[in-house]
Amino acid sequence: MSPEAVIAMHSDPRFLRLKKSLFSFIFPMSLAFLSWYVLYVLMTAFARDLMSVKLLGEFNLALLFGVLQFITTFSIAIFYSNYSRKRLDPDASVVRESLENGVEADK
Repeated sequence: MSPEAVIAMHSDPRFLRLKKSLFSFIFPMSLAFLSWYVLYVLMTAFARDLMSVKLLGEFNLALLFGVLQFITTFSIAIFYSNYSRKRLDPDASVVRESLENGVEADK
């Protein structure tokens, strides 16, 4: 695979579609997760009375938020894996094969 082919692929509609699919997942999901994380940090810093509310024994709201951070992280990873397998991998295979076999870009 030549450097020229790699550079040419950057303007290929198949590559651009793949890139758009990737960013259409990553941008909103990252924004949502970071917002959720910042909420957790701000609540812990400025709403101590609320976060110290006991829910079950010594289990309080702050601990629940912390556990939900882990659950959210793993859920996003699983969701991304499924999204990638269904939407990104097929398009990425086409782009990769095109580069490896020297097939001209679709115009």
